[in-house]
Amino acid sequence: MTTALIDLKTVARDDRGLRIALAGELDLYTAEQVGPRLYELARSGHRNIILNLCDLSFCDSAGIDLFIRLHRRCRAEGTRLLLCDVPPLVAKSMRVLAADRDLQLVVS
Repeated sequence: MTTALIDLKTVARDDRGLRIALAGELDLYTAEQVGPRLYELARSGHRNIILNLCDLSFCDSAGIDLFIRLHRRCRAEGTRLLLCDVPPLVAKSMRVLAADRDLQLVVS
């Protein structure tokens, strides 16, 4: 029996945009799992995609790279990506890697 290390679920779709929750561990392996679904959602035509990260327990540079690539795809589609409830350690990693220059973060 394998346990999922990452969980991606749509929380709400409304006039403000698409709200998604990402929970678990985001690393090279799990980024490859959720990346295609996130890219598909970037093309969904929503004005905003709000990605809640409050239940993200781990995020390495592969996860941060995924957020940057997702941001670029969203921007190309005319969609704004907002990362909310970013855990402090993840936000710190983003600052160290200068990812916070492009990404819109709301730290928890």
